[in-house]
Amino acid sequence: MVLEHLEPRLVWEIFEMVFTATPRESKKEEKIREVLKTWIRARAESEGIDVVVVEDDTGNILVKVPATSGMESYPSVLLQGHMDMVCETDRPDGFDFDNSPIPVRIQDNGEWVDADGTTLGADNGIGVSLGLALIFDKDVKHGPLELLITVDEETGLVGAFGLEPEKMGIESRLLMNLDSESLGVITIGSAGGGDTTLTKTLERHEAQSKTFYVLEVKGLFGGHSGVDIHKHRANANKIVARILSSLTREMDVALAHWTGGDKHNAIPRESLAKFAVPSDRTDDAERIIAGVSRHILDYYTSGSKKLEPNIEITWKKTESIRVFSNEESMNIIATVDIVPHGPLAFSSHVPGLVETSNNLAVVKTLDDGVTVMLSTRSSVDDELEAFRGTLQNLAAVAGWEVTLKDAYPGWNPDPDSPFLKFVHQHYERLLGKEVRVEAIHAGLECGIIGSKIPGLQMLSVGPGLKNPHTPDEKVHIADVGVMYKLLKEVLANLDKM
Repeated sequence: MVLEHLEPRLVWEIFEMVFTATPRESKKEEKIREVLKTWIRARAESEGIDVVVVEDDTGNILVKVPATSGMESYPSVLLQGHMDMVCETDRPDGFDFDNSPIPVRIQDNGEWVDADGTTLGADNGIGVSLGLALIFDKDVKHGPLELLITVDEETGLVGAFGLEPEKMGIESRLLMNLDSESLGVITIGSAGGGDTTLTKTLERHEAQSKTFYVLEVKGLFGGHSGVDIHKHRANANKIVARILSSLTREMDVALAHWTGGDKHNAIPRESLAKFAVPSDRTDDAERIIAGVSRHILDYYTSGSKKLEPNIEITWKKTESIRVFSNEESMNIIATVDIVPHGPLAFSSHVPGLVETSNNLAVVKTLDDGVTVMLSTRSSVDDELEAFRGTLQNLAAVAGWEVTLKDAYPGWNPDPDSPFLKFVHQHYERLLGKEVRVEAIHAGLECGIIGSKIPGLQMLSVGPGLKNPHTPDEKVHIADVGVMYKLLKEVLANLDKM
Protein backbone atom coordinates (compact mmCIF):
# COMPACT_ATOMS: atom_id res chain seq x y z
CA MET A 1 0.00 0.00 0.00
CA VAL A 2 1.47 3.34 -1.09
CA LEU A 3 -0.64 5.62 1.09
CA GLU A 4 -0.63 3.60 4.33
CA HIS A 5 1.16 6.26 6.40
CA LEU A 6 -1.19 9.09 5.49
CA GLU A 7 -3.88 10.36 7.87
CA PRO A 8 -6.75 9.82 8.29
CA ARG A 9 -5.57 6.32 7.59
CA LEU A 10 -9.00 4.80 7.02
CA VAL A 11 -9.86 7.40 4.37
CA TRP A 12 -6.65 6.80 2.44
CA GLU A 13 -6.96 3.02 2.83
CA ILE A 14 -10.42 3.09 1.26
CA PHE A 15 -9.27 5.43 -1.51
CA GLU A 16 -6.30 3.25 -2.47
CA MET A 17 -7.61 -0.25 -1.81
CA VAL A 18 -11.12 0.29 -3.18
CA PHE A 19 -11.10 3.20 -5.62
CA THR A 20 -7.65 3.38 -7.22
CA ALA A 21 -7.46 -0.44 -7.28
CA THR A 22 -10.72 -0.89 -9.20
CA PRO A 23 -11.44 0.13 -12.82
CA ARG A 24 -14.30 2.65 -12.80
CA GLU A 25 -14.38 4.69 -15.98
CA SER A 26 -17.72 6.34 -16.63
CA LYS A 27 -20.20 3.90 -18.20
CA LYS A 28 -17.94 1.01 -17.11
CA GLU A 29 -18.78 0.90 -13.39
CA GLU A 30 -19.73 -2.78 -13.13
CA LYS A 31 -16.52 -3.70 -11.29
CA ILE A 32 -16.59 -0.81 -8.82
CA ARG A 33 -20.27 -1.44 -8.01
CA GLU A 34 -19.56 -5.05 -7.12
CA VAL A 35 -16.42 -4.16 -5.16
CA LEU A 36 -18.28 -1.47 -3.21
CA LYS A 37 -21.18 -3.74 -2.26
CA THR A 38 -18.88 -6.60 -1.27
CA TRP A 39 -16.46 -4.39 0.67
CA ILE A 40 -19.19 -2.47 2.54
CA ARG A 41 -21.01 -5.63 3.62
CA ALA A 42 -17.82 -7.42 4.66
CA ARG A 43 -16.56 -4.43 6.60
CA ALA A 44 -19.91 -3.93 8.31
CA GLU A 45 -19.99 -7.58 9.37
CA SER A 46 -16.44 -7.45 10.74
CA GLU A 47 -17.16 -4.20 12.63
CA GLY A 48 -20.57 -5.34 13.90
CA ILE A 49 -22.34 -2.41 12.24
CA ASP A 50 -25.90 -2.81 11.01
CA VAL A 51 -25.94 -1.37 7.47
CA VAL A 52 -28.46 -1.61 4.65
CA VAL A 53 -27.12 -1.52 1.08
CA VAL A 54 -29.60 -0.71 -1.70
CA GLU A 55 -28.83 -0.65 -5.43
CA ASP A 56 -31.32 0.77 -7.92
CA ASP A 57 -31.88 -0.09 -11.57
CA THR A 58 -29.60 2.76 -12.70
CA GLY A 59 -26.68 1.44 -10.62
CA ASN A 60 -26.73 3.95 -7.77
CA ILE A 61 -25.84 2.58 -4.34
CA LEU A 62 -27.36 3.81 -1.07
CA VAL A 63 -25.85 2.85 2.28
CA LYS A 64 -28.08 3.39 5.32
CA VAL A 65 -26.60 3.35 8.82
CA PRO A 66 -28.49 3.72 12.10
CA ALA A 67 -27.56 6.43 14.60
CA THR A 68 -24.91 5.76 17.18
CA SER A 69 -26.28 5.17 20.67
CA GLY A 70 -27.98 8.21 22.18
CA MET A 71 -28.17 10.16 18.89
CA GLU A 72 -31.32 8.63 17.44
CA SER A 73 -33.16 11.97 17.59
CA TYR A 74 -30.58 13.80 15.47
CA PRO A 75 -31.67 14.78 11.94
CA SER A 76 -30.68 12.30 9.25
CA VAL A 77 -27.87 13.40 6.90
CA LEU A 78 -27.32 12.28 3.32
CA LEU A 79 -23.67 12.27 2.21
CA GLN A 80 -23.29 12.05 -1.57
CA GLY A 81 -20.61 11.50 -4.21
CA HIS A 82 -20.11 9.58 -7.46
CA MET A 83 -18.23 6.34 -8.10
CA ASP A 84 -17.00 6.92 -11.69
CA MET A 85 -13.92 8.79 -12.89
CA VAL A 86 -12.61 10.46 -16.03
CA CYS A 87 -9.83 8.36 -17.57
CA GLU A 88 -7.07 10.34 -19.30
CA THR A 89 -3.39 9.54 -19.81
CA ASP A 90 -0.36 11.24 -21.29
CA ARG A 91 1.73 8.07 -21.36
CA PRO A 92 3.15 7.55 -24.87
CA ASP A 93 2.05 3.92 -24.86
CA GLY A 94 -1.37 4.64 -23.36
CA PHE A 95 -2.88 3.03 -20.27
CA ASP A 96 -5.30 0.12 -19.79
CA PHE A 97 -7.95 1.72 -17.59
CA ASP A 98 -10.24 -1.30 -18.03
CA ASN A 99 -7.94 -3.71 -16.21
CA SER A 100 -5.13 -1.85 -14.45
CA PRO A 101 -5.14 -0.09 -11.06
CA ILE A 102 -4.41 3.62 -11.06
CA PRO A 103 -0.63 4.09 -10.41
CA VAL A 104 -1.14 6.21 -7.31
CA ARG A 105 1.87 7.90 -5.69
CA ILE A 106 2.88 10.57 -3.17
CA GLN A 107 4.69 13.48 -4.79
CA ASP A 108 8.28 14.13 -3.70
CA ASN A 109 7.17 17.28 -1.87
CA GLY A 110 5.05 15.12 0.45
CA GLU A 111 2.09 17.47 0.06
CA TRP A 112 0.08 15.93 -2.76
CA VAL A 113 -1.13 12.55 -3.98
CA ASP A 114 -1.29 12.07 -7.75
CA ALA A 115 -0.92 9.30 -10.33
CA ASP A 116 1.96 8.41 -12.63
CA GLY A 117 0.82 9.58 -16.06
CA THR A 118 -2.94 9.18 -15.59
CA THR A 119 -5.89 10.87 -13.97
CA LEU A 120 -6.01 10.05 -10.26
CA GLY A 121 -9.75 9.70 -9.77
CA ALA A 122 -9.79 11.76 -6.58
CA ASP A 123 -12.73 13.33 -8.41
CA ASN A 124 -14.76 11.87 -6.76
CA GLY A 125 -13.09 8.83 -5.17
CA ILE A 126 -11.66 10.82 -2.27
CA GLY A 127 -15.09 12.27 -1.46
CA VAL A 128 -16.77 8.86 -1.36
CA SER A 129 -13.83 7.52 0.68
CA LEU A 130 -14.50 10.25 3.25
CA GLY A 131 -18.15 9.20 3.37
CA LEU A 132 -17.38 5.50 3.79
CA ALA A 133 -14.80 6.20 6.49
CA LEU A 134 -17.41 8.11 8.52
CA ILE A 135 -19.59 4.99 8.52
CA PHE A 136 -16.92 2.63 9.81
CA ASP A 137 -14.81 4.87 12.05
CA LYS A 138 -15.80 3.96 15.64
CA ASP A 139 -14.74 7.46 16.80
CA VAL A 140 -17.42 9.10 14.64
CA LYS A 141 -20.66 9.93 16.41
CA HIS A 142 -23.68 10.57 14.23
CA GLY A 143 -27.43 10.47 13.92
CA PRO A 144 -29.12 8.45 11.16
CA LEU A 145 -26.70 8.50 8.24
CA GLU A 146 -27.10 7.79 4.54
CA LEU A 147 -24.43 7.65 1.84
CA LEU A 148 -25.54 7.90 -1.78
CA ILE A 149 -22.92 6.83 -4.35
CA THR A 150 -24.16 7.70 -7.81
CA VAL A 151 -23.15 6.13 -11.10
CA ASP A 152 -21.93 7.76 -14.32
CA GLU A 153 -21.79 11.37 -13.13
CA GLU A 154 -19.03 12.47 -15.48
CA THR A 155 -20.74 11.79 -18.81
CA GLY A 156 -24.08 13.44 -18.10
CA LEU A 157 -25.17 12.95 -14.46
CA VAL A 158 -26.84 9.69 -15.44
CA GLY A 159 -27.11 8.35 -11.89
CA ALA A 160 -28.73 11.51 -10.56
CA PHE A 161 -31.21 11.58 -13.46
CA GLY A 162 -32.17 7.95 -12.80
CA LEU A 163 -32.45 8.33 -9.02
CA GLU A 164 -35.79 7.45 -7.41
CA PRO A 165 -35.40 8.69 -3.81
CA GLU A 166 -38.62 7.21 -2.43
CA LYS A 167 -38.01 3.83 -4.04
CA MET A 168 -34.48 3.72 -2.60
CA GLY A 169 -35.75 4.77 0.82
CA ILE A 170 -33.86 8.06 1.19
CA GLU A 171 -35.11 9.79 4.34
CA SER A 172 -32.65 12.64 4.88
CA ARG A 173 -33.51 16.28 4.27
CA LEU A 174 -29.94 17.51 4.78
CA LEU A 175 -27.43 16.78 1.99
CA MET A 176 -23.65 17.20 1.97
CA ASN A 177 -22.26 16.65 -1.51
CA LEU A 178 -18.55 15.71 -1.27
CA ASP A 179 -17.57 16.61 -4.84
CA SER A 180 -16.13 20.11 -4.36
CA GLU A 181 -12.45 20.81 -4.93
CA SER A 182 -11.33 23.74 -2.72
CA LEU A 183 -10.69 23.80 1.01
CA GLY A 184 -12.24 26.78 2.74
CA VAL A 185 -15.14 26.99 0.30
CA ILE A 186 -18.77 25.91 0.62
CA THR A 187 -20.57 25.59 -2.69
CA ILE A 188 -24.29 26.35 -2.71
CA GLY A 189 -25.05 26.57 -6.43
CA SER A 190 -23.85 25.22 -9.77
CA ALA A 191 -24.52 25.49 -13.48
CA GLY A 192 -26.83 23.38 -15.55
CA GLY A 193 -25.75 22.02 -18.89
CA GLY A 194 -26.48 20.01 -21.98
CA ASP A 195 -24.59 18.36 -24.85
CA THR A 196 -25.14 18.99 -28.56
CA THR A 197 -23.87 16.60 -31.22
CA LEU A 198 -23.41 17.58 -34.87
CA THR A 199 -23.23 14.75 -37.40
CA LYS A 200 -22.59 14.53 -41.15
CA THR A 201 -22.88 11.38 -43.23
CA LEU A 202 -20.42 11.65 -46.13
CA GLU A 203 -18.79 9.64 -48.87
CA ARG A 204 -15.05 9.30 -49.36
CA HIS A 205 -13.13 9.12 -52.61
CA GLU A 206 -9.57 8.67 -53.87
CA ALA A 207 -7.51 11.86 -54.02
CA GLN A 208 -5.88 12.75 -57.34
CA SER A 209 -2.66 14.83 -57.66
CA LYS A 210 -2.61 15.42 -53.90
CA THR A 211 0.08 15.48 -51.24
CA PHE A 212 -0.97 14.36 -47.77
CA TYR A 213 0.02 15.83 -44.41
CA VAL A 214 -0.58 14.92 -40.79
CA LEU A 215 -0.97 17.87 -38.41
CA GLU A 216 -0.83 17.27 -34.66
CA VAL A 217 -1.35 19.49 -31.63
CA LYS A 218 -0.51 18.11 -28.19
CA GLY A 219 1.00 18.91 -24.81
CA LEU A 220 -1.85 21.19 -23.68
CA PHE A 221 -3.09 21.51 -20.11
CA GLY A 222 -6.67 20.59 -21.01
CA GLY A 223 -8.80 20.63 -17.88
CA HIS A 224 -12.36 20.53 -16.61
CA SER A 225 -14.79 22.22 -18.99
CA GLY A 226 -16.54 23.92 -16.08
CA VAL A 227 -13.79 24.64 -13.55
CA ASP A 228 -11.08 25.61 -16.06
CA ILE A 229 -13.04 27.05 -18.99
CA HIS A 230 -12.06 30.66 -18.15
CA LYS A 231 -8.32 30.08 -17.69
CA HIS A 232 -7.05 30.91 -21.21
CA ARG A 233 -6.20 27.28 -21.83
CA ALA A 234 -5.92 26.26 -25.45
CA ASN A 235 -8.34 23.86 -27.11
CA ALA A 236 -6.45 21.49 -29.42
CA ASN A 237 -9.42 21.13 -31.80
CA LYS A 238 -9.71 24.90 -32.20
CA ILE A 239 -5.99 25.20 -32.98
CA VAL A 240 -6.20 22.54 -35.69
CA ALA A 241 -9.27 24.28 -37.11
CA ARG A 242 -7.47 27.64 -37.14
CA ILE A 243 -4.52 26.24 -39.07
CA LEU A 244 -6.65 24.30 -41.55
CA SER A 245 -8.95 27.30 -42.06
CA SER A 246 -5.94 29.39 -43.04
CA LEU A 247 -5.14 26.78 -45.67
CA THR A 248 -8.68 26.66 -47.06
CA ARG A 249 -8.57 30.40 -47.73
CA GLU A 250 -5.61 29.86 -50.07
CA MET A 251 -6.16 26.42 -51.65
CA ASP A 252 -8.31 23.32 -51.79
CA VAL A 253 -8.01 21.07 -48.74
CA ALA A 254 -9.39 17.53 -48.61
CA LEU A 255 -9.85 16.20 -45.09
CA ALA A 256 -9.18 12.52 -44.51
CA HIS A 257 -9.04 12.07 -40.75
CA TRP A 258 -9.55 14.17 -37.64
CA THR A 259 -9.63 13.04 -34.04
CA GLY A 260 -9.44 15.36 -31.05
CA GLY A 261 -10.80 15.06 -27.53
CA ASP A 262 -12.85 12.19 -26.18
CA LYS A 263 -14.77 13.54 -23.15
CA HIS A 264 -17.63 16.03 -23.23
CA ASN A 265 -16.45 17.63 -19.96
CA ALA A 266 -12.73 17.84 -20.70
CA ILE A 267 -11.03 20.58 -22.70
CA PRO A 268 -9.21 18.73 -25.52
CA ARG A 269 -5.47 18.39 -24.90
CA GLU A 270 -4.62 16.71 -28.23
CA SER A 271 -5.93 16.78 -31.79
CA LEU A 272 -4.67 15.17 -35.00
CA ALA A 273 -5.77 15.74 -38.59
CA LYS A 274 -4.73 14.15 -41.89
CA PHE A 275 -5.51 16.11 -45.03
CA ALA A 276 -4.44 16.59 -48.65
CA VAL A 277 -3.47 19.68 -50.64
CA PRO A 278 -2.68 20.04 -54.36
CA SER A 279 0.78 18.63 -54.99
CA ASP A 280 1.85 21.82 -56.77
CA ARG A 281 1.00 23.89 -53.66
CA THR A 282 3.03 22.08 -51.00
CA ASP A 283 5.51 24.96 -50.57
CA ASP A 284 2.64 27.39 -50.01
CA ALA A 285 0.90 24.98 -47.66
CA GLU A 286 3.96 24.50 -45.48
CA ARG A 287 4.58 28.25 -45.42
CA ILE A 288 1.02 28.91 -44.23
CA ILE A 289 1.11 26.16 -41.58
CA ALA A 290 4.45 27.39 -40.29
CA GLY A 291 3.31 31.00 -40.14
CA VAL A 292 0.04 30.34 -38.31
CA SER A 293 1.74 27.89 -35.95
CA ARG A 294 4.38 30.46 -35.09
CA HIS A 295 1.72 33.01 -34.13
CA ILE A 296 -0.08 30.44 -31.97
CA LEU A 297 3.12 29.35 -30.22
CA ASP A 298 4.11 32.97 -29.59
CA TYR A 299 0.75 33.68 -27.99
CA TYR A 300 0.78 30.67 -25.67
CA THR A 301 4.48 30.55 -24.73
CA SER A 302 5.69 34.17 -24.64
CA GLY A 303 5.88 36.39 -21.56
CA SER A 304 6.58 35.61 -17.95
CA LYS A 305 3.35 33.65 -17.55
CA LYS A 306 3.27 31.01 -20.24
CA LEU A 307 -0.32 29.95 -20.92
CA GLU A 308 0.64 26.62 -22.48
CA PRO A 309 4.35 26.01 -21.84
CA ASN A 310 4.33 22.47 -23.27
CA ILE A 311 2.32 23.07 -26.44
CA GLU A 312 3.59 21.23 -29.53
CA ILE A 313 2.46 21.78 -33.13
CA THR A 314 3.97 19.40 -35.67
CA TRP A 315 3.28 18.52 -39.30
CA LYS A 316 4.81 16.19 -41.85
CA LYS A 317 3.99 14.47 -45.11
CA THR A 318 2.22 11.13 -44.83
CA GLU A 319 0.70 8.37 -46.93
CA SER A 320 -2.43 8.91 -49.01
CA ILE A 321 -5.86 7.70 -47.85
CA ARG A 322 -9.44 8.25 -49.02
CA VAL A 323 -10.77 11.75 -48.41
CA PHE A 324 -13.97 13.79 -48.16
CA SER A 325 -14.68 16.27 -50.94
CA ASN A 326 -13.03 19.71 -50.88
CA GLU A 327 -16.42 21.34 -50.32
CA GLU A 328 -17.39 19.13 -47.38
CA SER A 329 -13.89 19.34 -45.93
CA MET A 330 -14.13 23.12 -45.94
CA ASN A 331 -17.55 22.90 -44.31
CA ILE A 332 -16.25 20.68 -41.49
CA ILE A 333 -13.19 22.83 -40.87
CA ALA A 334 -15.19 26.07 -40.96
CA THR A 335 -17.79 24.71 -38.53
CA VAL A 336 -15.18 23.73 -35.94
CA ASP A 337 -13.49 27.09 -36.45
CA ILE A 338 -16.74 29.08 -36.07
CA VAL A 339 -18.31 27.32 -33.06
CA PRO A 340 -17.36 29.30 -29.94
CA HIS A 341 -15.25 27.74 -27.23
CA GLY A 342 -14.83 29.23 -23.76
CA PRO A 343 -16.85 31.69 -21.65
CA LEU A 344 -19.79 33.26 -23.49
CA ALA A 345 -21.06 35.46 -20.64
CA PHE A 346 -20.13 36.28 -17.05
CA SER A 347 -22.58 36.62 -14.17
CA SER A 348 -23.96 40.08 -13.52
CA HIS A 349 -24.50 39.12 -9.85
CA VAL A 350 -21.33 37.20 -8.87
CA PRO A 351 -18.05 38.88 -9.91
CA GLY A 352 -15.79 36.57 -11.92
CA LEU A 353 -18.32 33.72 -12.18
CA VAL A 354 -18.81 32.35 -15.69
CA GLU A 355 -22.53 32.37 -16.45
CA THR A 356 -22.56 30.59 -19.82
CA SER A 357 -19.82 28.70 -21.65
CA ASN A 358 -19.27 26.23 -24.46
CA ASN A 359 -16.69 23.46 -24.77
CA LEU A 360 -15.85 22.23 -28.26
CA ALA A 361 -15.14 18.84 -26.81
CA VAL A 362 -14.77 16.18 -29.52
CA VAL A 363 -14.11 15.97 -33.25
CA LYS A 364 -14.12 12.49 -34.74
CA THR A 365 -14.16 11.31 -38.35
CA LEU A 366 -15.61 7.93 -39.26
CA ASP A 367 -15.52 5.91 -42.47
CA ASP A 368 -18.83 7.47 -43.49
CA GLY A 369 -18.77 10.90 -41.94
CA VAL A 370 -17.85 13.10 -38.98
CA THR A 371 -19.15 13.90 -35.51
CA VAL A 372 -18.60 17.04 -33.42
CA MET A 373 -19.63 17.07 -29.75
CA LEU A 374 -20.25 20.32 -27.88
CA SER A 375 -20.92 20.76 -24.16
CA THR A 376 -22.70 23.94 -23.04
CA ARG A 377 -23.12 25.11 -19.43
CA SER A 378 -25.10 27.96 -17.88
CA SER A 379 -26.41 28.98 -14.49
CA VAL A 380 -29.42 30.49 -16.31
CA ASP A 381 -31.57 27.79 -17.89
CA ASP A 382 -33.06 30.10 -20.55
CA GLU A 383 -29.58 31.23 -21.63
CA LEU A 384 -28.47 27.62 -21.90
CA GLU A 385 -31.33 26.77 -24.21
CA ALA A 386 -30.90 29.99 -26.19
CA PHE A 387 -27.29 29.17 -27.04
CA ARG A 388 -28.15 25.59 -27.89
CA GLY A 389 -30.74 27.08 -30.25
CA THR A 390 -27.95 29.12 -31.84
CA LEU A 391 -25.98 25.92 -32.37
CA GLN A 392 -29.02 24.40 -34.06
CA ASN A 393 -29.23 27.39 -36.40
CA LEU A 394 -25.55 27.12 -37.27
CA ALA A 395 -25.93 23.41 -37.94
CA ALA A 396 -28.95 23.98 -40.17
CA VAL A 397 -27.09 26.55 -42.28
CA ALA A 398 -24.10 24.24 -42.66
CA GLY A 399 -26.09 21.08 -43.31
CA TRP A 400 -25.40 19.16 -40.10
CA GLU A 401 -27.77 16.80 -38.33
CA VAL A 402 -28.28 17.86 -34.71
CA THR A 403 -28.87 15.79 -31.59
CA LEU A 404 -29.66 17.64 -28.36
CA LYS A 405 -29.10 15.62 -25.21
CA ASP A 406 -31.51 16.41 -22.37
CA ALA A 407 -30.17 19.28 -20.30
CA TYR A 408 -29.72 19.00 -16.56
CA PRO A 409 -30.93 21.81 -14.29
CA GLY A 410 -28.78 24.26 -12.43
CA TRP A 411 -28.70 24.36 -8.64
CA ASN A 412 -30.20 27.59 -7.32
CA PRO A 413 -28.43 28.84 -4.18
CA ASP A 414 -30.23 29.12 -0.84
CA PRO A 415 -27.99 31.44 1.23
CA ASP A 416 -30.52 31.47 4.10
CA SER A 417 -30.43 27.70 4.68
CA PRO A 418 -30.06 26.91 8.44
CA PHE A 419 -27.91 23.90 7.53
CA LEU A 420 -25.57 26.13 5.51
CA LYS A 421 -25.23 28.58 8.38
CA PHE A 422 -24.51 25.74 10.81
CA VAL A 423 -21.80 24.15 8.63
CA HIS A 424 -20.32 27.55 7.78
CA GLN A 425 -19.94 28.39 11.48
CA HIS A 426 -18.17 25.09 12.24
CA TYR A 427 -15.96 25.37 9.16
CA GLU A 428 -14.72 28.86 10.08
CA ARG A 429 -14.10 27.79 13.67
CA LEU A 430 -12.08 24.80 12.45
CA LEU A 431 -9.96 26.77 9.96
CA GLY A 432 -9.67 29.91 12.06
CA LYS A 433 -10.35 32.09 9.02
CA GLU A 434 -13.10 33.15 6.66
CA VAL A 435 -14.79 30.43 4.64
CA ARG A 436 -16.21 31.49 1.26
CA VAL A 437 -19.74 30.62 0.22
CA GLU A 438 -20.07 30.56 -3.55
CA ALA A 439 -21.67 29.18 -6.67
CA ILE A 440 -19.59 27.51 -9.39
CA HIS A 441 -19.77 27.06 -13.15
CA ALA A 442 -19.15 23.32 -13.01
CA GLY A 443 -22.13 20.98 -12.84
CA LEU A 444 -22.96 19.13 -9.63
CA GLU A 445 -25.62 16.50 -9.04
CA CYS A 446 -27.29 18.60 -6.34
CA GLY A 447 -29.58 20.41 -8.78
CA ILE A 448 -31.09 17.15 -10.01
CA ILE A 449 -31.22 15.46 -6.60
CA GLY A 450 -32.75 18.57 -5.02
CA SER A 451 -35.48 18.67 -7.67
CA LYS A 452 -36.48 15.14 -6.63
CA ILE A 453 -36.50 15.65 -2.84
CA PRO A 454 -38.69 18.60 -1.81
CA GLY A 455 -37.32 20.65 1.08
CA LEU A 456 -33.79 19.26 0.83
CA GLN A 457 -31.14 21.62 2.24
CA MET A 458 -27.92 21.14 0.25
CA LEU A 459 -24.30 22.21 0.22
CA SER A 460 -21.06 20.89 -1.24
CA VAL A 461 -17.57 20.69 0.31
CA GLY A 462 -14.33 18.88 -0.39
CA PRO A 463 -10.54 18.92 0.00
CA GLY A 464 -8.20 20.78 -2.34
CA LEU A 465 -8.03 19.11 -5.74
CA LYS A 466 -6.07 20.41 -8.73
CA ASN A 467 -6.35 19.72 -12.47
CA PRO A 468 -9.28 17.26 -12.45
CA HIS A 469 -9.93 15.36 -15.68
CA THR A 470 -6.23 15.57 -16.65
CA PRO A 471 -3.14 13.43 -15.99
CA ASP A 472 -1.96 16.25 -13.68
CA GLU A 473 -4.85 15.68 -11.25
CA LYS A 474 -3.76 15.74 -7.61
CA VAL A 475 -5.31 15.98 -4.14
CA HIS A 476 -3.82 17.89 -1.20
CA ILE A 477 -3.00 15.48 1.62
CA ALA A 478 -3.47 17.84 4.57
CA ASP A 479 -6.84 19.05 3.24
CA VAL A 480 -8.26 15.53 3.43
CA GLY A 481 -7.60 15.45 7.17
CA VAL A 482 -9.20 18.86 7.66
CA MET A 483 -12.29 17.87 5.69
CA TYR A 484 -12.66 14.64 7.66
CA LYS A 485 -12.51 16.56 10.92
CA LEU A 486 -15.14 19.01 9.68
CA LEU A 487 -17.52 16.23 8.69
CA LYS A 488 -17.07 14.51 12.06
CA GLU A 489 -17.79 17.73 13.94
CA VAL A 490 -20.88 18.53 11.89
CA LEU A 491 -22.36 15.07 12.39
CA ALA A 492 -21.60 15.06 16.12
CA ASN A 493 -23.22 18.44 16.80
CA LEU A 494 -26.32 18.50 14.61
CA ASP A 495 -28.56 18.66 17.64
CA LYS A 496 -27.38 22.28 18.03
CA MET A 497 -28.46 23.36 14.55
